[in-house]
Amino acid sequence: MGLRITTTLLSSALFLLSPSGYSLADTTHSKAPLQPAQASVKSQMKSQDLRALSAAIKALIDDASQPFSGSVILLEDGKAQLALQKGEGIDQNSSFVVASLSKQITATLVLRAVDAGKLDLTRSLNSYLFADETNDGAKQNAVEQHRYDERITLHHLLSHTSGVDALGKANRFAPGSQFQYSNHGYALLGQLLEKVNKQAFAEQVAQFAKDTQLNALYAQTGSIEHIRRNLTTLAVGFDEADTLIAANIDIDESLLPGGGLIASAPTFASFAHKLHSGELLSPKSYELMTRAHTKMDFFWPNMNYGYGLRLNSDDDLREYSHTGYLPGYMSMSLHYPEFNLDLVMLENISLNLNDMERVFDLHNQIRQAVRAHLLHKKS
Repeated sequence: MGLRITTTLLSSALFLLSPSGYSLADTTHSKAPLQPAQASVKSQMKSQDLRALSAAIKALIDDASQPFSGSVILLEDGKAQLALQKGEGIDQNSSFVVASLSKQITATLVLRAVDAGKLDLTRSLNSYLFADETNDGAKQNAVEQHRYDERITLHHLLSHTSGVDALGKANRFAPGSQFQYSNHGYALLGQLLEKVNKQAFAEQVAQFAKDTQLNALYAQTGSIEHIRRNLTTLAVGFDEADTLIAANIDIDESLLPGGGLIASAPTFASFAHKLHSGELLSPKSYELMTRAHTKMDFFWPNMNYGYGLRLNSDDDLREYSHTGYLPGYMSMSLHYPEFNLDLVMLENISLNLNDMERVFDLHNQIRQAVRAHLLHKKS
C-alpha cells in the first residue's frame, strides 16, 4: 500500500481524469498570484502537492476492493481542493445521514450553551433534567429511583466517561473512571439542551444551521423513505449483504444527537472549518472540546477523546477526527490544525460488519495518505 500511495502522490495527472460514475471537481488554484518569483514558485509547489494528495485519495477509492458510493471533500484554509462524488444519483448536493459525526454538532451546541451561561459542565445531569422536581422529605426515595447517577456531569457525557445506563438502572461504572462509548449519553445531552433552551433539539439544529449558514444541515425524523419525501437530496442508504439492499432505519428524536443528523459533504466540511477557525465557540470552550480527557481503544492506535472528537498526536502531528456507522451510511472526518486541512467523507453504503477491518479499510488508507502527505511537508 505504501508503494502505491507514493507512486500516486507523484502522479498528479491522475486527478485530471474523471472515470464513468464520478462527478469530480478540482478546485485547486493552480495559478500563483502576481508576486515575487520566490513566492510564485512556493505557491505552485503547494498547488502541486495538493493535486498529488487529491490524486492519491481518488486512486485509493478507484482501487478499493469494497463497494463505494458517496461524497468526499478536502479543504485547505476553508477552500475546496477536492470535491469527489461517486455512485448512482450522487452529486455535490447529495446529503447523507452523518452517523456519529452528529456528535460534533451536539457537542458544539452544548458548548455554545455553556458560552451563553446556560450550562455548567461540572453540574450534574440530574440537576438540569429534573430541576423542577421536588426532592425532599417523603418524596426523596421515590424521586431517586427515577434519576440517573448523581455523580454524572455534562463533562462525563460529552467525553463518554459517564457509565450511564437506562433510567433507574445502576451506573455501569463510577463516572470519570473509564471510557465507554455511549450513544445514550449523547441522547441525554439532546434532552438537556431541550430543557435549558425550551426548544426541540431538531429546531435548535435548524436554527443553528440558519445562523451559521450551514444550509444543508438537517435534523429530521422518520423512516428514510419518509424523510426523502421532504428532503429529496438525501441519498438512499444501502446495506451490504449478498447484494446491496435498501437500509431499513428510522431516525427518532433519541438518535438525532448521537447519530441521526443529515448533511451534505460540503456543508459538514464548512461546519468543521468554522468550528476549527474559532467562529462557533469561545477559545475556552474550543480548548475543552479539543483537549484529551480520556484514552480510548480504536482501530487507530494511541487515540484519546475530547468532546465529540477523537484526538491523536502521533509523529507530532495533531489530528482531530471521528468516524460513523449506521445501517446504510458510513462517515469520516479529519482535521489537522497545523495545516488547517479538513477531509470529510460521507457514504451511503454500510459494509458488512462480519469483517470490521474491511469496514474501515478505506478510511484507514485515506487517513494514512493524508498523514503521509502532511508528515512529508513537516520534514
